[in-house]
Amino acid sequence: VAAFLVVTALVTTAASADNEVVYRETFPVAKDQATKLTELGWQAWVYSIANQKLHRDAAGYSELAHGKPSRPADVEPFNAQTPDDAPTDTGLLINWNGGTFWPNPTLYFTQELILDEVSRLASVSWFQNNQGSTGGFRLALRINRDWLVSGENHIGFKTVKQSMADTKWYPFDPSELSFDAEAEPVDLPEGTLTAIGVFGKHTGYAELDTFTVHVKDSVDEPR
Repeated sequence: VAAFLVVTALVTTAASADNEVVYRETFPVAKDQATKLTELGWQAWVYSIANQKLHRDAAGYSELAHGKPSRPADVEPFNAQTPDDAPTDTGLLINWNGGTFWPNPTLYFTQELILDEVSRLASVSWFQNNQGSTGGFRLALRINRDWLVSGENHIGFKTVKQSMADTKWYPFDPSELSFDAEAEPVDLPEGTLTAIGVFGKHTGYAELDTFTVHVKDSVDEPR
């Protein structure tokens, strides 16, 4: 059963160099343990261009890397659904980019974090390795029922920190995992953050790790 963290005025946070960490997923998994992405509260949606069909949680498409060191290795999951026996220093999400779904528009996301006011979102950071891909990763948000993706597309072996300040957003179609990059960007609307993750149209091997959400403030009195 998935767990949900609803962030209202009163929430557990962890101190960081700037803002507050309200959620962190490190995709932990032991070396010989078969752990599905859904067991960590995440989903993978893949759109097959060949048969024009959306596959939710496509079997055999994405997996957790067994025993591979986390990046960075010195942080733990925070407010995330984690198996009791999961290690804290190994595991990450891998997209092998193969089979039926190549070149595979893919949306990885979680509904574990629900932020009552998306305006409180300060930044989102993660580690990635998609240097063999021309698709990159874009931050994806669902506000109320509407999806958006960031205009900035992150490619390479690096740590990303996507600030909400001055970010361009594009309406995103979750039924076809697509958006119009030629359209006029929109402002981030008001509302509740109901899902968050990354979107990419990968053309090569890709990794995702240590997905961390930062909020602007920690409020110590309920509204």
